[in-house]
Amino acid sequence: MQSALQELETTYFTLQGQIGMLTAACTTDQQRSDLIAEYVAARSNYWNCVNKAFHDDDPQVVSLTAQLDSANTQLKTLVQQMGNISKVIDGITQAVTVGASLAAKVIS
Repeated sequence: MQSALQELETTYFTLQGQIGMLTAACTTDQQRSDLIAEYVAARSNYWNCVNKAFHDDDPQVVSLTAQLDSANTQLKTLVQQMGNISKVIDGITQAVTVGASLAAKVIS
């Protein structure tokens, strides 16, 4: 399993690399707005944790890292298959939500 920061990076970089395609796939302004909000949140989760540390032995950090790993795997699949954009945005939201919980565990 990757480290907490690597998982946050995976979420952000997956979105960053595909944001143009994802935005183009949106059919409504609300979808575009939701997508951009999640992208910004993923970017914030990652950058707020760069050069900081997590207690890797904290059971919550371990659990959230595993959850984010699973969400990232699903996210990559959803983005590659690019079916229903609403489902893709839901997958993004799930990954970003877990990422926000994980980012909250960073040691200040």
